[in-house]
Amino acid sequence: MSGGSPKLDASILTLSYRGDLEYCRLLCESLDRFAPPGLRHRLFVPARDMELFAPLVSEARTIGAEDSDLLPRWLKKIPMPKPRLRRLLRLPRRNIYLSLYSPPVRGWIAQQIMKIAGAAESPTEIVMHVDSDGVFIRPLPSAMLMRPDGAVRFYRNPHLETHATHILWREVACRLLGIDAKSFVPGDYIGICIVWRRSIVRRMIQRIEEVGGADWRKILAREPHFSEYTLYGMFVESLGVEAAGHFADGVSPVLEIWDQEPETPAEEEAFVQGLQPHHVACLIQSTAKMSMEKRLDLLDRVIARAWTQDQDAPVLAES
Repeated sequence: MSGGSPKLDASILTLSYRGDLEYCRLLCESLDRFAPPGLRHRLFVPARDMELFAPLVSEARTIGAEDSDLLPRWLKKIPMPKPRLRRLLRLPRRNIYLSLYSPPVRGWIAQQIMKIAGAAESPTEIVMHVDSDGVFIRPLPSAMLMRPDGAVRFYRNPHLETHATHILWREVACRLLGIDAKSFVPGDYIGICIVWRRSIVRRMIQRIEEVGGADWRKILAREPHFSEYTLYGMFVESLGVEAAGHFADGVSPVLEIWDQEPETPAEEEAFVQGLQPHHVACLIQSTAKMSMEKRLDLLDRVIARAWTQDQDAPVLAES
């Protein structure tokens, strides 16, 4: 029996909630179709939403409760009215959590704490974060997670984002980790389909606790602004990418719609035509003001283009 590649010890981690149920169902269907054999999908939702998501459970997919599985007991979500009433009352769009060890915690911060906790307690060494509004459009190759030599993919956009928020995230990461960004060339680490190593996440947690002198969750709960991806990215950089068991990749595998969504048929077609052979997933952010009908139509067109590209690939390779 030949040595071959190491076994793919990997899983996908997704956080969702009832407002994103239909988007999450699309993600799950795409994973059922395109994920490699043996890849697990760990889906976490609020405890009150578990019954709604129960039909998505499968041999490869489990569902856990965010409240009890990923958050400490001292961090509790405040009951809030439905989105429409929140807007009328001018309440925050995201949830608010009460904490015994910090001021009230925004839902976005709590979500990042949950992502780190989910990765640290993962049953697999390799953890890919995929948001519930992402959809896979072609087979997910194991090479996107890990090379044959065992090194794990590390997304680093070499074009450093100069937006004030990203600069702040890097500064906060340096302070939390006790590192000097001048000692290495940082990149930008934000995206979806972001791959981490469980062992490195645990070392990062240990480092945060050593620098901050408290439980890492208490330290992060006190931060009004930080990015989990920037935090992990900067920690890997401080260790050395190869020393951390990673290899750097600056190419995003995702065709994305964030703030600027297509408004005309020409813009929609330009988006579809923007699909490249290295794109394995498509993200249409859940906050996009787009009907489900239009979203499904765009996804169908993107998937059709992916199929055409894959069919043409051998011909192009021979020409």
